Amino acid sequence: MRKVHILILFFFNFWFTNSINWAHGNSEITYHASLQLNDRRSIPFEVSYVSGKQPQLCIHNGEELIKLCFLFEKKDSIYMEFPEIAGKIIFHKTSLSGRWMNLNKLNATSYPFKFYPVAQGIDARFDAMLDLNAPSFEGIYDVVFTDTEGSSSAIGIIKQQGSKLEGTFRTETGDYRYLSGGIYDGIMKLSCFDGVHTFLFEATKDSKDSSVIFGDFYSGSKYHATWYGKLNLNAKQKEANNISWSTEPLAALRITVKTKPRKEKTLDTDFFYGKPTVIQLMGSWCPNCLDESKYFIELSKQESFRDIRFIGIGFENGSSDKDRLRRLNNYGKKMGFTYPLYLGGGASTKDAHTLFIQLNGVFSFPTTVFLDKKGRIVQVNSGFDGPATGTYFNDLKAETERLLLKLLQADE
Repeated sequence: MRKVHILILFFFNFWFTNSINWAHGNSEITYHASLQLNDRRSIPFEVSYVSGKQPQLCIHNGEELIKLCFLFEKKDSIYMEFPEIAGKIIFHKTSLSGRWMNLNKLNATSYPFKFYPVAQGIDARFDAMLDLNAPSFEGIYDVVFTDTEGSSSAIGIIKQQGSKLEGTFRTETGDYRYLSGGIYDGIMKLSCFDGVHTFLFEATKDSKDSSVIFGDFYSGSKYHATWYGKLNLNAKQKEANNISWSTEPLAALRITVKTKPRKEKTLDTDFFYGKPTVIQLMGSWCPNCLDESKYFIELSKQESFRDIRFIGIGFENGSSDKDRLRRLNNYGKKMGFTYPLYLGGGASTKDAHTLFIQLNGVFSFPTTVFLDKKGRIVQVNSGFDGPATGTYFNDLKAETERLLLKLLQADE
């Protein structure tokens, strides 16, 4: 009798599980995915996919999950778009291969894309077996990147659990956002694909100094750099508010921006008077700007900061102001901006400095300009430490909010 009960329970569980899968589409599976950027290099990452009438595709970068939006199915091909930035992924629902369309640049680019399930016990991200006894790569590193144009510094942040790795690199112009990977045959590998950037980092330990790692960095279809990192818990960089600044103390800001292709608006002392202002120099093509925008949108909703004026000024790719404004406005709708967006110019720091002539220069996107209640420049921050940087992100938020509260409390 006991065997009969077990058999009945087995068939019930089998029926129940398959009924759920039938009702909600196939169960979610994590797949190995890759973008073939040239004839020698592909960028590996991972996705989860659920087929059905409303298929779901989600890109995984460590803690970041990018859920693409289903558009339509045509001739057995599935069309999906990124939720915020401009880009699409198109793939055949049987072969699971297709193309990534990057629509953020002046001229759209297209690269082969595919994904497939991996064998049991194999890490999906790199389609390889993780080391059972992996060396430790965890820590804070002083990093130097070297390419054909010279060298630049960064701070490497590596977190490790077993053979799995997550991390990012901080630079003076922003961070490399969410990197994820592991250790395979003693080699550290981290990658990221966010719809705009494709990154692959590889490194090994120095055989003579375990505090040193070195390797290669690949980005996009052409860029390559070598890099070197040395453990340093106290690694430092130039402060974000000490890169770009007003050339005159408390200079009054006056800029002219575009609201429509042939319509301009002047933002000057009269416009800014009475409220502290946060001006975000950004672009819809910029993932660091995306991180900052999400923070400012949430901050603008808080009661403590309801008297802060937030403004976004976009510097966009496009063949005309009409095209640039279209890109900016589409981005604003997708993101749900709570504050106005204006067009500043083309997607270059040169255009940004031409508009913000009171500054010694604009060196990164985003750049954030803080004004007092009289419209005077009190601080300029370059870059943005996003959520992938952990404590650096929390510190930046705390410092920003202290500054805003100070500006709110100041007399006019």
